[in-house]
Amino acid sequence: MSGTATLVATATASAPSVLAGGASATWEKALLTLAGTFVGAMLAFLSQIALRKREDGKAELLAAHRIMFCLFQQLNTIVLFQKEWVSPRKDSPVQFIEIPAASKFDPSKNLFDFSSFSFLLKSSGGRQVMFDLYLAQESYVETLRGINERSKMHRELLQPKLAEAEIGSGKPISFGELEKLLGPLVQGTMVNATTQMLSQLQHSFEKLVTAKLAFRAFAVSHFKSNDFTDFDFPETYGLRYPNET
Repeated sequence: MSGTATLVATATASAPSVLAGGASATWEKALLTLAGTFVGAMLAFLSQIALRKREDGKAELLAAHRIMFCLFQQLNTIVLFQKEWVSPRKDSPVQFIEIPAASKFDPSKNLFDFSSFSFLLKSSGGRQVMFDLYLAQESYVETLRGINERSKMHRELLQPKLAEAEIGSGKPISFGELEKLLGPLVQGTMVNATTQMLSQLQHSFEKLVTAKLAFRAFAVSHFKSNDFTDFDFPETYGLRYPNET
């Protein structure tokens, strides 16, 4: 009887230590599981951040290449107009007549998507480049509007007067007769519109070239890459580069 009592007592005495050991093991497993879950979540979070950063970097790089292409399109439009409409009549004393009306330009085409320029906002240098791009584009848009307005006046005001006077039919006419036939309003309007258009073409060309140089230099530095297509125009047909005499 006493042996049985001793066995029961011993078992009872050891029970708390066994229970305590089991609880400790359970807590350790729980902590390890929690730590593993936390580390896994942290690694996944960091992986997502790295992936998002790479995706943002690719999007920014693509936006930079689009800006360069857009600058090329705008400059090419200006140079082509100068080549086709202005240059062949550059020495004419009556440019306001001989520079013909052009087909209507769409000022909303080939414009920058400023919503993709967020990378330019990250530094003061980038913000200055963005400001220069904005001003250059505004000059470009105003130039196209000026061309459109002059072309409209050429068709609606000047050409009817020329037709009435049979100018262009081979009939000789003096400057005095021309002024009298056109009248001061039509001639003055056309001379002013033509002079302003030529000035806008030059100003827009200079602004776009300056913005292109500034943006490309910024992009090369920002992206640590020289993989940005540079372009120039071997012939500008009378348009002068900035600081060119």
